[in-house]
Amino acid sequence: MELNSQQKRQKILYEIKDLLTGSAFPLMLQLVLSASVIMFSGYVGDKAVQILILIVGELMLSAAYFIFGRQNGVSAYRKTVITSKKRELETNDVKAYYGTGEYAVWKGAAIGLISVVPFALVQFIECLAPNTVCDFILRYAFGWASCPFAVIGGNLSKWLDFIWIVLPVGVHTGAYVFGAFKEAKRQKILEDAQDIKDRKKK
Repeated sequence: MELNSQQKRQKILYEIKDLLTGSAFPLMLQLVLSASVIMFSGYVGDKAVQILILIVGELMLSAAYFIFGRQNGVSAYRKTVITSKKRELETNDVKAYYGTGEYAVWKGAAIGLISVVPFALVQFIECLAPNTVCDFILRYAFGWASCPFAVIGGNLSKWLDFIWIVLPVGVHTGAYVFGAFKEAKRQKILEDAQDIKDRKKK
């Protein structure tokens, strides 16, 4: 059924809320890891140890994004199955009617992108007008992106730090697809088991 303009706006708002909810935990993990692990690379004199700390921090960040990405994918696919059944039963649930939160590959990328928007904004300001406030925020809140090239050294442009956005977005997107794939297999097994039960009853 075609949605009118008001329903389309409502659907968009529901989707945005769902995407923001999915990106909340990855964003918090960014902040926690940057403030607890990655920032210590700046206090170590030995270059090899600095690099080791950074590698450990980036691996922990990637692992966290993988875990949350996979769970977001599982939840989205599960919601797709549930809401499609609700629509078949002609539910009054507005979110089910709109298909809010249902699985789509672009949502995996969107959640990852939303989680790095705060970094991108602060980094953009720092690149245009360097200041101590942005430098402090980047170092202690977004060290996963601001520290690697700083540790390598050299007169590298701060614009290069935007490259690190690829890591969390890529990992989350891949994990989101993987989680949905695993949930699809699980749902298929459940459906097959239910079909067998139904046939036995007959």
